Amino acid sequence: MAGFSEVKITRRLILLFAAISVLLVAISLVSLLYLNHTINKLSNSLYNDVYQNSELILNADRDLFQSSLALHTVMSQVSTEKERKENIQIFEDNISQIQERITEASQNISSIEKPYTGLKQDELLLNELKDELAAFKTPFQEWQDMGRSLISGRMESDWSPESFSSVLVSTQLNEARSSLDRSEALIDSYAQQVTSVFHEQKSSLFALYSLLLCLLILVIIYLGRKIIVLQNEMLEEQTLYQLIGETMSDFIVLTDPNGLILYASPSHSAALGYVPKKGEPLSNYVREPEIAWAKLKSVVQGIPRMSELRMRGADGKWVWLETRVTPVKGSRSFPAQFMLVSREITQRKQYEERLHKLAFYDHLTAIPNRAHFKMYMENLITQPEERRQEVALALLDCDRFKQLNDSLGHLAGDEFLQLLSRELQQTVKGAGQAFRIGGDEFAVVLHRINNPEMLDEMLNRLLQLFNKSWSVSKGSSFHTSASIGVALYPLHGESINELLRAADLAMYRSKSHGGNEANLYDERIDAGTSSQKNGRS
Repeated sequence: MAGFSEVKITRRLILLFAAISVLLVAISLVSLLYLNHTINKLSNSLYNDVYQNSELILNADRDLFQSSLALHTVMSQVSTEKERKENIQIFEDNISQIQERITEASQNISSIEKPYTGLKQDELLLNELKDELAAFKTPFQEWQDMGRSLISGRMESDWSPESFSSVLVSTQLNEARSSLDRSEALIDSYAQQVTSVFHEQKSSLFALYSLLLCLLILVIIYLGRKIIVLQNEMLEEQTLYQLIGETMSDFIVLTDPNGLILYASPSHSAALGYVPKKGEPLSNYVREPEIAWAKLKSVVQGIPRMSELRMRGADGKWVWLETRVTPVKGSRSFPAQFMLVSREITQRKQYEERLHKLAFYDHLTAIPNRAHFKMYMENLITQPEERRQEVALALLDCDRFKQLNDSLGHLAGDEFLQLLSRELQQTVKGAGQAFRIGGDEFAVVLHRINNPEMLDEMLNRLLQLFNKSWSVSKGSSFHTSASIGVALYPLHGESINELLRAADLAMYRSKSHGGNEANLYDERIDAGTSSQKNGRS
């Protein structure tokens, strides 16, 4: 019960944990993607800016060397005509390839607007490399011109071997190759610089990724431990509340806003013989109209409320409960749940019912007594004017009841009063209520009479009820009748005493006529009757 807030906190923490985990995983994936992008970029840079151009320069140097071998073969005295032609073609092809490779390498290096590393040193290296490749063109052109000049002289018929100087050729070749060697050295230095930066950035990225991964692991461990601690605390509190709910004598029911049972304590079993089932409506167990769930919700309005209600036991009997209904606040303005804490008051209600019967019901006949009559009449005549209705009060007195007591005894008289009371209740049922107000005197309050004809009919039925023979005292017969006096509210009085006086005078007039008669109070006729009655008294 009280652990519901902890459940909500735990759920929120789990959601927060999941959100942070997803965020960290996303950051980790982004870092990996960025790392992969950076590595690819560096790899492409190394290939485009370094390795590709380095390969072009190396191939140009190899072609230059091949052109030198072809030139020496052409200039050899022992070479045949065919060999000379083939090597001349090789010389020209190599010269052409050298031009293409150096041109492509120069263009590639010139297209590098800014060094990848952004260092000033790399920019100087690239500028030197550009200058060196540009400087290569002069010795290469001299080598090309010299080779073609030597080949042209060799192909003439008057060529002299002394005109060919291998030292001069080697010197010119070395001058051209030295420029390529310096270019190779410069591009190698640039490659080392880029590779160094590549390794540094790769290490930094891996370090950042490792740090994020460690942070993710630490956060997961922290939140995992926090959740475990909260779950343990929640389980301990739930165990404590469950122990309280199972051991306390009060009955606890927790419902949702619609009256569906969320929890019912095992203590119900002692009083009801069962425990209300979770998920069922509370109205399945609570008797109407003592409590209506919709009415209960509207009455509570955020304040605890005491109610007396009945729940059906397993044996079919109703058990009285005194219940405190308390709203359990949710996140909104209306209650999230309702808690009902009850204790059994069946014995108290039975005792109160006995006291009520002793106070308001006649102990001999079990019909309402004089005190009940006064309360009943007070309720009728104090109604608001718009709800006020006409009331007929009839006083009934048994004729010759004293003879019954004298001839057959008081037990027979009591038996007659019990029989008469039961039949009198049945006779006026639906039209009013009967009361025993003393001895053999009864009062009948009629408040569902719509016209004088209905009143006359009811009075005739009452006279017929009394005017017959009664079998009492194990077969003894007794014949009686009734003297009835009737007063109308508010015509003959607006208070109980006034109505009783008027009805009593009318009844005395009926008795003075010999009984077995019903008379309505008449102020002029009963004035003399009142004087005679007072004189005799």
